[in-house]
Amino acid sequence: MTWGKVGFQDASIFGEVGSKSTGKSDTQESAGSNPLCPQCGSQKLYRDGLRYPMFGDPIQRWLCRDCEFRFSDPQDIERARRMLESVEKVERQSLKREGDIVTISQICVTETKNLAAEQKQMEVPRRSEGDIQSLHGAIVDFLWQLKKENKTDVVIDNYGYMLHQLVDIGIDLFNPETFLEKMPKQTQWTNTRKYSLTKAYRSFLNHNNLQAKLTKYKPERKLPYIPPEEHLDQLIACLSQMMAALVQTLKETAARPIEALRIEWDDLDIANKKLRINHPAKGSNSRIRPISERLLNMLLSLPRSSKQVFPYKSPQSAGRSFRKMRRRAIKKLGNPELRKIFFYTCRYWRATYEQHKTQNPAAVMLLLGHTSLKYVLLYAQLSEACFGDKGYTCKEAFNRQDAVKLIELGFEYVLTDKEGVSLFRKIK
Repeated sequence: MTWGKVGFQDASIFGEVGSKSTGKSDTQESAGSNPLCPQCGSQKLYRDGLRYPMFGDPIQRWLCRDCEFRFSDPQDIERARRMLESVEKVERQSLKREGDIVTISQICVTETKNLAAEQKQMEVPRRSEGDIQSLHGAIVDFLWQLKKENKTDVVIDNYGYMLHQLVDIGIDLFNPETFLEKMPKQTQWTNTRKYSLTKAYRSFLNHNNLQAKLTKYKPERKLPYIPPEEHLDQLIACLSQMMAALVQTLKETAARPIEALRIEWDDLDIANKKLRINHPAKGSNSRIRPISERLLNMLLSLPRSSKQVFPYKSPQSAGRSFRKMRRRAIKKLGNPELRKIFFYTCRYWRATYEQHKTQNPAAVMLLLGHTSLKYVLLYAQLSEACFGDKGYTCKEAFNRQDAVKLIELGFEYVLTDKEGVSLFRKIK
């Protein structure tokens, strides 16, 4: 008997069936005939175990080798749904409401001396407005009101998450005194985090017509990390096809992650190599940015499986995939500095580079889509610290044609001397 791959499987006491019982693929095994990844459209999938529903056969789980997205087999889900519909469903309900159920009874009492005291001790307290379930229900009502006010999904999700956090630490949302008592004791949160929690709670109070004077927390704006461009390029080279295109878009356009995820195929101007950001966040302005030939080719190579260019379910889902790929890149390249790079790092880097190149805060404001210079002056300090003063390259223009060529190369006009020679400069 040969002890190759086939021989070893034949010698197993379980045989071929036993090796496949987990519903998982071998690390080198192709998934064969399988569905496409609903997130990136890739055909490179691994079998990732089985999910066992209440009725019907097990449901095959898949793992995308490109974007690491896990999903269930659509055919198995449809088969399980049909099986569930064929089973008679019985809805069980309580005969009486919880408050109407008598939980105290005593039969054949011979001594009733302490009966009143015993009943008071055994009595089950009724649910109050500050009960946990009531608070979570109030949060759902509040989020529904935000939805009707046309608030963005990001705001609704963040407010819901923060309010649930407050409930988890024992704060009664309908009693602001508990907020004032417990919030200073939460040493694990920074003032910036407490500021966001207070903002969400104040909105909750306003929607419920509750008046309270809450503690004011001032957010701490720290200087962001600006990596070398080589580190960004190294990380992008280690990402999957779709994730690499997303991060390259963030790097060249300085868009927020939520703005980049909202980009549609109609926003791409192929002929002029430009990308429109028509769905800004945080009240910013729409803008149009030139893109490189490299980014254009990366975008055109993506599958057009949806209206959006990057069909991630949410920014949180994209962030989880990015962090997994970043860990792999750190292990592969042996560069621990890559762990400091996030989605927003690309926006900070691009704004800092724009300030260094133009020395014009107004240009940075237009790049970022801001409506004022309030948060733009930060990049003047970052530009000097990260790029330094590398000097200028100077050129002379003796006629109109020379001046046009220098302007096309990005040179800036300085002056014209007495001899009629124009001087131009560009940052090195």
